[in-house]
Amino acid sequence: MIARVAFPIAVPGLYDYHVPAGFRQYMAPGIPVRVPLRNRVVWGVVVSLAQRSEFPDLKDIVEVKTTHWTDTDRSLIRLYEWMAGYYHCGLGRIFRPLVRKGVVDMHPKTKTVFMSTGAAFDAGLTKKQAEAAMRLRSIDTPKTKDQLREQFGVSGHMVSALVKKGVLSQSQEQVVRRPGEILQEAFEENVTLTAEQRCAVERIGAFLGKPSKPFLLYGITGSGKTHVYIELARACLQRGAGVIILVPEISLTPQTIQRFRGALGDVIAVVHSRMSDGERRDSMEELVSGRKRVAIGVRSVVLAPMENVGLIVVDEEHDHSYKQDDCDPRYHARDVAVMRGRYQNAVVVLGSATPSFESYYNALSGKYEMIKLRQRFGIAALPTVEIVDMNMEHRRGNWTILSAFLRRRMEDTLAGGRQIILLLNRRGFSVTLICKNCGTTYTCPNCSVHLVYHRVDSLLKCHQCGYSEPAPTVCPTCRGEQIKYAGTGIQKAEEYLREAFPAARIMRMDQDSTRGKGRHVSILGAFARHEADILLGTQMVAKGLNFPGVKLVGVLQADIGLHFPDFRASEKTFQLLTQVAGRAGRKDNLGEVVVQTYMPREPGIVAAQRHDFEGFYEKEIDARRTLGYPPFGKLVRIIVLGEAETVVRGYARSVSQAIEKAGKGHLTVLGPAPSVLARINKVYRYSMLIKSQSPTVLQSVMQRVHRGTQSLPSGVKLIIDVDPLDML
Repeated sequence: MIARVAFPIAVPGLYDYHVPAGFRQYMAPGIPVRVPLRNRVVWGVVVSLAQRSEFPDLKDIVEVKTTHWTDTDRSLIRLYEWMAGYYHCGLGRIFRPLVRKGVVDMHPKTKTVFMSTGAAFDAGLTKKQAEAAMRLRSIDTPKTKDQLREQFGVSGHMVSALVKKGVLSQSQEQVVRRPGEILQEAFEENVTLTAEQRCAVERIGAFLGKPSKPFLLYGITGSGKTHVYIELARACLQRGAGVIILVPEISLTPQTIQRFRGALGDVIAVVHSRMSDGERRDSMEELVSGRKRVAIGVRSVVLAPMENVGLIVVDEEHDHSYKQDDCDPRYHARDVAVMRGRYQNAVVVLGSATPSFESYYNALSGKYEMIKLRQRFGIAALPTVEIVDMNMEHRRGNWTILSAFLRRRMEDTLAGGRQIILLLNRRGFSVTLICKNCGTTYTCPNCSVHLVYHRVDSLLKCHQCGYSEPAPTVCPTCRGEQIKYAGTGIQKAEEYLREAFPAARIMRMDQDSTRGKGRHVSILGAFARHEADILLGTQMVAKGLNFPGVKLVGVLQADIGLHFPDFRASEKTFQLLTQVAGRAGRKDNLGEVVVQTYMPREPGIVAAQRHDFEGFYEKEIDARRTLGYPPFGKLVRIIVLGEAETVVRGYARSVSQAIEKAGKGHLTVLGPAPSVLARINKVYRYSMLIKSQSPTVLQSVMQRVHRGTQSLPSGVKLIIDVDPLDML
């Protein structure tokens, strides 16, 4: 027997290995194996089996992970092969989450437990031992030493003595390591579905177990999409099939898990990047074994090793965090979910109040089935949205982060005992430091970006490469002491709010405040318990959270994202504003939203005020059609990187010319040119954007480019990003 093995490291292609007789019973596609490779022993994954190989003298597999997933019908292997081809990366890279060394080498965690043997007491027991033995006769389940001490008053020393005398038996029991989200108390709801929700459940549920188009569940914020997901999951579990639920942010998992556990019971495993290796290993094992049949998590959960999946839900399907753009494979989890549904005959539901233009276009054209939820669930109505022109505020002499109108609404809300969410999508204390005397600004020595001032540790930090340095008190150029903070970061906003509302309890939620393990869970839990009056956060607070006590939502700088060189800038702004506005008025009809902006007539901002996705789509889609951008054309972004700028620029030009020649008029190349972030961590970056009306031609040309990456100039790296969302 021959096993063809792929590796999650930078080793392209498949390698053949001989399967020793002792391992043959375990061999199946998907199983992790440890094999010799280039003078070391590494983990890989069996992709297929064969009877013979064209290569002589094959090396033997040395270890097999028998407790891991196998793909008996090769449905997931075929999905991974599609991903490798579509996103132009090595097949082994797709397996990285499954065979990461820290996970595959991790052993189960065990604890020592004790049970009564039921043996007759002999004369060898002391009086105290006999008394303890009598008390312990009632043990009906295995107990730890701590449990025996707490419940029966028996010391650890006494337990050890009774084991020696044969009164107690001792064994090892596996402990499942669970992340903090799964330990939260389940949230049980008595829900009566609306007519719209019942119709959605019936229409989608009719296709469980059958081939179907993907469904786009387009429902306004607060319309109860989660209730629909839960009922569909319940129906799927009753059929004996598994469920995968994707959410865009780790911060959303606690509430989602609480609601699903309350409705479905203890059937859920969690998968996300902030789990420890032990927690990830145990979650994977529970899914593989079938002990848990619902997987909830962020992007990578779409690759969860589950067979017989009947339902895949992508909540907030428009969200850009579903696109992996920092390493291979640079996949979009929504699109992979659609393909997984096709390979595993699972129903795919894409849900959003602000669908991506691509998904909405697919629904209008009949590629997807569209189901609309037009009413908010319960008695809640859509909040009123007020746009405040910050240019007018400056003319009136107000240069603070709060307009007079928003400040009054905050005062009224706090006086009424209700809660506030404030969105400022910018980390740090301030954007940059600048010397008022000579104009010197502070930039990263490794990157082409300004350093961001963080007040907490008095550091200037680069959010690209991680470089930091102490914040200066004296200008290094002119020795002046007039150092000015330019712009407002979230830490500076927090400081201002504490001064403006000294009696208010304020919490901040951003990448810095949630860095510690479980911090996002504790922050959201505290706010849900009304232990804070104001939650100030970045886009983490805009998505899917449901806090009935929130009456007011304020957007401090709505136009931050509009300044990026991205044809989706207006769409992203509209989505973010609509989503954060949806956090207000979930309990009653009193929701209010205040949007502060320097661009009050920008179409995305005006449409968000009116809750008018369809009108916004109609206006924006014409420009996309004219320019050939998605959904009317396919895009690929190529980035060439290296420390020698002349070499990078020259190679990027040669790649561009080769692509234009190979495309034969069926594609357009924009660039190459220095990227917006032209230098990161001492590495120069040149990029080009390839547009085509023909996906077939574009894929063919990109396959040639990918093959060319095997012979790059020294010191040069090339990245292929299919369906890019990040244009920086």
